[in-house]
Amino acid sequence: MQSRAPKHILPTLLALLLAVVPVSSFAQAQQGNTALIEFSLPAGNLGDVLNLYSRQAGVTLSFDENLVETISVPALFGSYRAEEALLSLLRGTNLQAVPVGSGAWLIQSAGEQDLMVLDSIQVETRDGGEKDQAFRESASVNILTQENIERFRGTSVGDIFQGTPGVLISENRNSGGLDVNIRGMQGQGRVPVLIDGSRQETTIYRGYAGVSSRSYIDPDLIGSLRIDKGPVMGAEGTGATGGVVSVNTLRAEDVVKPGELSGFRVRVSGIGNNSEAPEPGTYAGYYLPRNAYRSDCRFASYCTDDYAMPESFAPDYGMDRPSLLDFEGYAASFAGAQRFEWGDLVVAHAQREQGNYYAGTDGPAPEVVIGESQELAWYTETPVELESELDEGIPYRAGERIPNTNFSSDSWLLKSNFYLPKDQSFELGYIRYKSTYGEMMPSQVLSTFGQARQWLDSEVLNQTYTARYRWQPVEYDWADLHINFWHTDAVTDLNTPSIYSIDLEDNTARTDDYQRFGLDITNSMRFYPMGELRWDYGVSAQWEDLDSDTLTTEGFYDGSRSGSRDEYSVFTSIEWQPWPEWTLESGVRYTHFSSKDNNPLPLSIDSDSCIDDGEGGCEDVYYNNSHSGTAPMVVLTWEPIKGLQFYARHAQALRMPSLFEGTSGFSVSPALDISLKPEHAKNNEVGINYLNGQLFEANHQIQAKLAYFENQVDNYITRTRRNSWEDEQGGGIFDLFRMRNIESLDLKGVELNLGYDAHWWLVELSGTKYSHIEACNIGSGVRYYCADWGVPDSYFNNMVPPNWHASAHFGLRLFQKKLELGLRGTFVGERNAVSQYGVDAGFTVPVEWPSYQLLDVYTSYQFNDSFSVDFTVDNVTDKYYVDALSLGLVPSPGRTARLSLTYQY
Repeated sequence: MQSRAPKHILPTLLALLLAVVPVSSFAQAQQGNTALIEFSLPAGNLGDVLNLYSRQAGVTLSFDENLVETISVPALFGSYRAEEALLSLLRGTNLQAVPVGSGAWLIQSAGEQDLMVLDSIQVETRDGGEKDQAFRESASVNILTQENIERFRGTSVGDIFQGTPGVLISENRNSGGLDVNIRGMQGQGRVPVLIDGSRQETTIYRGYAGVSSRSYIDPDLIGSLRIDKGPVMGAEGTGATGGVVSVNTLRAEDVVKPGELSGFRVRVSGIGNNSEAPEPGTYAGYYLPRNAYRSDCRFASYCTDDYAMPESFAPDYGMDRPSLLDFEGYAASFAGAQRFEWGDLVVAHAQREQGNYYAGTDGPAPEVVIGESQELAWYTETPVELESELDEGIPYRAGERIPNTNFSSDSWLLKSNFYLPKDQSFELGYIRYKSTYGEMMPSQVLSTFGQARQWLDSEVLNQTYTARYRWQPVEYDWADLHINFWHTDAVTDLNTPSIYSIDLEDNTARTDDYQRFGLDITNSMRFYPMGELRWDYGVSAQWEDLDSDTLTTEGFYDGSRSGSRDEYSVFTSIEWQPWPEWTLESGVRYTHFSSKDNNPLPLSIDSDSCIDDGEGGCEDVYYNNSHSGTAPMVVLTWEPIKGLQFYARHAQALRMPSLFEGTSGFSVSPALDISLKPEHAKNNEVGINYLNGQLFEANHQIQAKLAYFENQVDNYITRTRRNSWEDEQGGGIFDLFRMRNIESLDLKGVELNLGYDAHWWLVELSGTKYSHIEACNIGSGVRYYCADWGVPDSYFNNMVPPNWHASAHFGLRLFQKKLELGLRGTFVGERNAVSQYGVDAGFTVPVEWPSYQLLDVYTSYQFNDSFSVDFTVDNVTDKYYVDALSLGLVPSPGRTARLSLTYQY
């Protein structure tokens, strides 16, 4: 892959073939290569580092050993274009890189310019090179850069995913957590969110709306974010039936400017369309305790105050919406990094404070409709009802302050890289995320339960510890070793109303303490028997513990979950390129798990599983579970011409039952007569990639990906009703439910990503269209075994994606690209409706939404290398709408402005 030649022969031969040009023209020769490559180059002798560089960049370098034997260079870690990394290594060495062919360079002394010197050439590098990688993958992949995250920040943390095809965020307007839905797969580890390699998900009970899985990160601490859709082969892919979201926090290269040893970044944002949350207990929205009122009563007892027509059906407070540029919310962050001979250090802090936001005014907001009065025998009756195209239960008015949408967070990041001898590196990281947020059970908003109120805040403290080791020796092709050890410590203090009351004194407090440890060990080996072959293999392990403390509610048993879970995985895969046009990938994963419930199952005395304890009760019986299995993957890629790829992918994954699914608690518990088996996902995908950065003479760039996918999950795990033949367990209302494997879940569709960049303007189009959504469950009391809306009482009911969703982005770059402005449209289709022919959705009632369209605008001006300002307006038309995958009847933010200032030095 790289060669070394005697001192004089190679330069002489190359000089006869090519003109020697200065280093400044190096990037010119390579400007078509814009992909970012993850480099891990330790400090050391330049010759050794250049050899390692050539392997990681996939290029050929030729140099005289005598030139480099006395030169030492500092370490280089991070994402760079190939030419940028090489120039960084040679900076200050009096050496230059001379292009001698496609992907080949000669390293020589800067004074050796024998034949000719070119005039200065303006070199233009294209932004978004990192995103280009998504169009070289034989899978559906999306990459969000810092630019994407900052440009489309939105009101809630999950808004950074808006416009990503196939990806939605469930319950996005609550808690500040991320519950990622990829092509209908969501929760319980189906879509792991990894932050610096550590898994983050915790499961939170959400009443009649089901459950929510939450992961936490402040956007200002994100360096880059990658989304893989469908099963992946690697340590991070264990149990990922829907995909993986990989978040990399800030690194030194994200903060320090090229060529510098230290740097700082300060960012301050003002956020509009919100105001301080009112006191707990404050009402909001319409409230109609009666659907008819009386007047002209013959007897006074028939016309008490309870029956009198109110002057107003909604409180006046909460309608005082601030002006567009009234920034009552804010976000601020500081990041600093320093490079040393032994490594680098990064420290960052982010703080965010937002009050309750205000709903939009343009759309199907509810209205009170007063009917015609009817004269009856003893009084006159006037009917009153609340009407809305969204849902008859939604109470909030257009432009109203929405309770329990307040949010504040405080985050710290501490990360350090140590450059060890002999091509080794070691990284330590710590993230502390603390947040206070408004929260109310979605079921409390329903008019049958009472009026919506501002509730007591909930809190979460999430701490993440990571230790990552890498060894990539220059002289060995058989070693590229990664060892990751991590720990997540999540403590959530929840305050929610009791089931049938909205009085503050009936608050139900709960503390969830979730501890998770993980270890991943992987290695890559390269061979060259015929073409290039890479062999990856590794092991991963997780150890989980959950303890929750829930107050017992009268009439229901204590719902405190407590248990433990262990999971081990081994994988092996090969990537073989026998010819330049063809690539074959194949792999297999073996997974084993076991779980234990620390709470005895709530058995009744007449249960078949009850063993009399001699005191009129049952002996304690605990639920344990254990399973194992394998899942393969195979991918074939054909690239007939450079930049055009066709691929076919078949990938399977096993998801073992989660800790929540294997422990007993409020709303559902496992049962002794129902064995929970692993979910088995089978994903088929065929796609086309096209990437060309040299269209026409102007070197315009086009990016395109079109994919058709079929996702089938056998033995999908969810909550259902208890079948008539199954054993009763404990009695009570929640004995109606069972956690079980249903027959199958199928989602099929097509997905498009298209981008065209003409330097001074760009267009990006993306979208996902489902052709088939179906969940099947055979059981007693089930009218239709298969349906496109869900299963009675299933958590999946509020995970069904819209039939389609799409995004269009148009941007301009002016004044030598110092000024950028543009707009984005987001288009979301409606959800599959619940059957109106007697099918009962049960307690988990799907939240339906009509289709909606949103328009966002942005502008950014880069004053110089250090200072920039960004201004965005989200939901310009002030649309009143409910987000897809909402768990409650809560409208989303109306028109919202945000002003950000960034200073980097």
